[in-house]
Amino acid sequence: MPQRFPDFETPTTINGPARDAEFLRNLAATYRDLYACAVSIVGDRNDAEDVIQEVCVVLWEKYEEFEPGTNFRKWAMTVTFNCARSFARKRRRQRGTGFGEEAISRIVLMRTAASELLELRRELIRDCIDKMSSSDRHFLSDCYRSSTSLVELAARKGKTVSSVYSKLKRLKRSLVECVQRHLERGEL
Repeated sequence: MPQRFPDFETPTTINGPARDAEFLRNLAATYRDLYACAVSIVGDRNDAEDVIQEVCVVLWEKYEEFEPGTNFRKWAMTVTFNCARSFARKRRRQRGTGFGEEAISRIVLMRTAASELLELRRELIRDCIDKMSSSDRHFLSDCYRSSTSLVELAARKGKTVSSVYSKLKRLKRSLVECVQRHLERGEL
């Protein structure tokens, strides 16, 4: 799977550089999900790369229509589903093989449900992290948002690697339990 979204020059739009930068941030944040979606529908990594190139162009061209503050991931996934579905249909006609329309519809349905579930879990995790103490949030940030290893983090904080690992394990377990409580109470 490609490690990052393709490089392309950012042409000037009527929206200006801030909106262009926002587009690139949103695309970078969702690129892996879009690529995985394309692969699941077209069934081939090389074909998925072709689809994603088309998706990037369509998203860029239609970004003026995207409503700021709404869910970019959902919008981009819809574009990806449509482009991948169209690509799969063309390939099926050309080669005589590939997923039928019913299979593609089922794949799209399952991917949509899985994507929505993952987004829900992300929201719940963000909510649970917000409820943590600031020192615990900062600790998680140090562990996950930097390229620092746990050994380096322990040395920087003057702690043993074992104590840093134990704290991280405790915080992760706390997050899992918090998300589970939300789900059990139906707090979606």
